[in-house]
Amino acid sequence: MKKGTKKLVTGLFTAGLAFGLVACSGNETSNSEENRSEKSDELSGEVTLWTASLAGEPFDTYFDNIEKKFEELHPDLDVIIEDIPQNEMEKKVLTSLTGDDVPDVVNLNPHYMSNIAAQGGLLDLTELLNEETKKSFVEGAYVAGFYDEKLYALPWYLTTTVSWYNGDHFEQAGITETPADFKGVYETAKAVTEATGKPSFYQVINDGNTIIEKMATLANGGPIVKDGKAVFANNKAILEYFTLTQKMYQEGLMPQENAEGSFSGGQELYMAGNVSFLESGVTFLGPIESGAPDIYAASKAGQPLSGADAPMNVAVMNFAVPSKSQNPDAAVALTEFVLNAENQLEFAKTAGTVLPSTLESLEDDYFQNPGDSQKALGMLEASKSLERSKVLLKATKNSALLRESAKNAFVRNLQGKVTPEEALKELEAEWNESFEKTDEKVTF
Repeated sequence: MKKGTKKLVTGLFTAGLAFGLVACSGNETSNSEENRSEKSDELSGEVTLWTASLAGEPFDTYFDNIEKKFEELHPDLDVIIEDIPQNEMEKKVLTSLTGDDVPDVVNLNPHYMSNIAAQGGLLDLTELLNEETKKSFVEGAYVAGFYDEKLYALPWYLTTTVSWYNGDHFEQAGITETPADFKGVYETAKAVTEATGKPSFYQVINDGNTIIEKMATLANGGPIVKDGKAVFANNKAILEYFTLTQKMYQEGLMPQENAEGSFSGGQELYMAGNVSFLESGVTFLGPIESGAPDIYAASKAGQPLSGADAPMNVAVMNFAVPSKSQNPDAAVALTEFVLNAENQLEFAKTAGTVLPSTLESLEDDYFQNPGDSQKALGMLEASKSLERSKVLLKATKNSALLRESAKNAFVRNLQGKVTPEEALKELEAEWNESFEKTDEKVTF
C-alpha cells in the first residue's frame, strides 16, 4: 500500500481567532471508534483531510503521527493530509465541489461552514453520531456546528477570552482581584490610574468584532438582533458600557491610542507599562515574554471582565465532511480519530495556546493543574470560562458592515462626538437598514 504523504500548502497558524469533528460510521451509527477499528478491512482507498493554516512545525510532526496511527488501525487506507491557508479555504472547498476532486474532511470556521452548508456542500451528520459522541463536547462549541437545525460539523480547537492585568500596578492601587462588571472596570481603572499616573484600561476594538461580542455578552442571554431587527439601543447594560467607556476615555483612564483599538496596539501599550489591564486571548502575552520580561513577570490572568454568569464568545474551528466525499465512511472515521480526547489533548499541548473541545480532555491535569507560569494560568482561566462560552454571533451576509458600523459607532462615542444614546440609536438604525437590504431574519 502506498503510504499517505502530508502535502503542505503555504499557511500560518492563526490561533488568535481561533476555531472539529467526531463522528461514527454513516452505516453503523451506534458503533464506537473501538468497534470500527476491529473491522479495519471495511475502510480502504484514500481519505484526504484539509487543515487550515497549520503548516510547519510543530504541526507537521503532530499530523504525521496522526496519519501513521490511523493507517495502522486501517492498513488498507491511505491518509493524505494537506494544509490550506485559512483565507483560501472556503473558496477552495466550493471550487472542489464543482468537480470530482473533493477533499473528504475539511477544517472550517463556523462562518465558512454555514456558507458551504447553505449551498448543499456538506454532509448532514445529524443521524451519523451516537449520543455518547454528541455529549462528549463542550456544549457551546458543539452547537456551533448546526445550520438550519442540522448538524454539519463538530468542534476541534477553541479559543476564548480571559483578562490580563499587571499585578504590580494592581498592588500599587490596592486592587486584589479583577472586576466582575463594567462599573467595576471603571472603578478599578480609576484607582489604578491614580496609583500609576498612566491610563490603565484598554478596549480591543479590531474591526468591530470585539465590540459586538461585548454587546452580546452584556445582553446576558438576550438577543441584540431579533428576527433581523436590532434591539439593543435601550439595553441598560450596553448603554452603561458605552457611557462608561466614553467617561473613561475623557478622564484619561483609557489611552488616546484606544481610538485605533487594534490588538497589536494594546500589546505595545501593555508591554511598555502604559496600560494595566484588558481582555484578550491566551496568545496576548506572546511577544511580551521576550520583549518586556519584567512586564511579563508581573502579568496575571483572570476571568473575563463581565458578570460571573454572563455568556462569553468562543471562537471555534470545526471539521466537516463535504457532501461529495468519495469515501464518507473513512472521512467520518478519520475525524472521529483526530477528535478523540487523547488526540485533542495532544493537539492542545502542541499548539500551546488553544483549548480542546472534548470534556474529557479538559479534565486532564494539563488544564486543571497547569503550573504557575503566566501562560499556564491564562490557559486555566480560559478553560474555566469555557463553561459559559458559546458562539454568540451568527454569520450573516452583512457581517462586514455590522462590524464596521459597530467600530465607527464605538469610536465616535469614545471621542465624545455623539452621546452614548445617540451612538446606539444610530448603530441600531444602520443595522436595521442593512438587514432590510439582505432580508435576513436572524436572531443572535
